[in-house]
Amino acid sequence: MTNRNGDDHPVDEVAQAWLIKMRGEDAGALRGEFETWLLASAEHAEAYRRAERRMSALTILKTSARHGTGHAHERRGLVRGWLPWGAAATAIALLILAFGAGGASLPGQPGAASIAYAAEPLVTQRGEIRTFKLADGSRATLDTDSRLDVAFGNGERSVRLVKGRVRLAIARQDVPLHIAAERGATTANDAEIDLSIDEAGTVTAALRRGDADWRPDMKSGAAKPLSRGQTLTYRRDGQLQPAGAATPDIPVNWPEGWADYRSIRLDRLVAEANRYAVRPILIDDGKIAALEVSGRFHISQTEVFAERIASLFGLGIDRKADGVHLRRR
Repeated sequence: MTNRNGDDHPVDEVAQAWLIKMRGEDAGALRGEFETWLLASAEHAEAYRRAERRMSALTILKTSARHGTGHAHERRGLVRGWLPWGAAATAIALLILAFGAGGASLPGQPGAASIAYAAEPLVTQRGEIRTFKLADGSRATLDTDSRLDVAFGNGERSVRLVKGRVRLAIARQDVPLHIAAERGATTANDAEIDLSIDEAGTVTAALRRGDADWRPDMKSGAAKPLSRGQTLTYRRDGQLQPAGAATPDIPVNWPEGWADYRSIRLDRLVAEANRYAVRPILIDDGKIAALEVSGRFHISQTEVFAERIASLFGLGIDRKADGVHLRRR
């Protein structure tokens, strides 16, 4: 991003403004301009990382005397001092609503996030993994580019995964948590469950702890038990994935940005890593795509991941405008 008034703004101010903008409603439209700025120099990338670290350290509490809504005008003046392009309103909304009590996770550095008491719906941007504490004491960890709608009240508690992936650590209450995804639904209490939706609307649920019941159609049909360690996959219409069909896997360590695989095709592994990537990893050779991979991979660190894959298979890396290309040497 170049400065609109011709002034020479310090790179840290530019990075801070981008940090706000890429978490706002215009992030999609600004993605190309942001990536051009970010990749223009190592100084830009380092300044952006510094801005992320500062943002994650914020402790603005929307209910505190100092940082409550009554003092919004004071904060607005302070924020304008370091936002050169009028992003103050976006910054205030971000700090009060999205970061609540502890800040966001660092894109590309999952696991470093503190807990955020956020307004619903809960949303993460590409490259983010963030944990939220819900009103009932449960915790929801959202993977990159995900959305979870939350509705508590009238003696009920329910959530709906709209897109992406979530890990729910469900607190024990008098009533179980109702978890909807596409047409199906799961109910659980004092349990931990992973839930994901892919682009085709296929839902995968993996119970990590406790017990749960699952219904292929939340409006009808008998509930079926989902036991610890069990994973099930169903289509958008609520039908279970046919026997023998390739089923998506949910890595156990995904909240830390890691994935462990005994055996997976390289193109499938790269597709998982690209969910976090600013610049996607591209495979130009079908034979490379079909390679089988096993191991533990830091898939949320795109550049490090690409370099490790290249080292494993003796591949070359070409960094181009459209992405990071893996090719034969």
